Amino acid sequence: MSHVEPSLSSNKEVFMKYFSWIVCIVVFVMLVSPADALIIRRAESVEVAVDEVIDDDLIAFASNVDIKGVVTGNVCAFAQTVNVTGDIGGSLFIGAANSSINARSVQTVWAAGGNLNISGNVAKNVILAGGSLKIDSNAIVGKDLYAYGGNFAVDGNINGAVKGSVGKFVMAGKSSRVKIRADKARIKSTAVVSGDFHLTSEDEPEIDEGAIIGGELSVREVEEDEAKPFFFAMAPLLAFLFGVIKVIVWISKIIVGIMLIALCQKYVRRVMDTFVKQTWKSLGVGFLGVIAIPVASAVLFATLIGYPLGVLALYIFSILCYVSSIFVAVILGEKVIQIFNKGKEVSLYLSFVIGMLILLVVGFIPILSFLVRIFVILFGFGMVILATWHLMKDIREKGLV
Repeated sequence: MSHVEPSLSSNKEVFMKYFSWIVCIVVFVMLVSPADALIIRRAESVEVAVDEVIDDDLIAFASNVDIKGVVTGNVCAFAQTVNVTGDIGGSLFIGAANSSINARSVQTVWAAGGNLNISGNVAKNVILAGGSLKIDSNAIVGKDLYAYGGNFAVDGNINGAVKGSVGKFVMAGKSSRVKIRADKARIKSTAVVSGDFHLTSEDEPEIDEGAIIGGELSVREVEEDEAKPFFFAMAPLLAFLFGVIKVIVWISKIIVGIMLIALCQKYVRRVMDTFVKQTWKSLGVGFLGVIAIPVASAVLFATLIGYPLGVLALYIFSILCYVSSIFVAVILGEKVIQIFNKGKEVSLYLSFVIGMLILLVVGFIPILSFLVRIFVILFGFGMVILATWHLMKDIREKGLV
């Protein structure tokens, strides 16, 4: 992305380089901290009332998220509509169709969606990606503003630079400098740019009388071989959202695994023993199961009578895929602990958590993560099927059913 300044490029490289380790450290801290180390709210509507104070980080999943009170930490909101009018002590990360951010205070804003409206006071940077992007006249951004999407209008006061790539750009506010790529650009009479204004576009900008540009005004035509910057520029935001979702799924799997061990400890041990005694058979059965169950489901779906059985088969398939990593994690964690603690009994809970941490770290290594994920599913699939089959045989032989 040749037209983006080195500062943005270097920031993305640093972000991608250290992101996985940051996630691992954050997750580990959450595990060893008290139960209130992170607040997760999921409902049809999530509201932080005007007089409410959340002294922690907040993750909200809902159709509507309305934050009127105080959140001292970071806020991650994923919803159809997000409204923020309170105080955010940390950063704000939003994925929503419609977002209105009129925070009394917030450090940094990362937002993606259809319609984004920013007002209020942002202490540091704002990064936006979406269809319609608007910076209201009462908005104050302490540092830089980055925007990628369709229509982009700046009416507020940007202490730093305005950068990005959009379809239509309208500048009516204040900024230290502008470096933007746009199909069409207009500089209104109220615009004040104290430094340079660099525009990359096929058309000349429309400049109203009274607009002030303190530095150089330059217009560069778009080269045919110049790469579209949108997805490259969104890489940090997408990486963060992917990381947050992955961590949330990982935490939910930790909870499910602990419940499974607590309720079915003998069964978990039986599955582990099956893997130890029939390792390669587990792999073979897992390979056949991964192929056979979806094929059987497709055949059942083709017949009207077999449709319910096809749904049931896919349901069983999804469960096996989900729990496969849980059983593999317990075995992996136990083997690692036994290396340093030979001859002593190992807690299944501790083994499970350590195994899941190992799988989480490996999951951020590009090529290795893909291979490990395949083997986890195959081995986990096979050992669960074999252990369950042997259990059913024992039950029948003892005449329990």
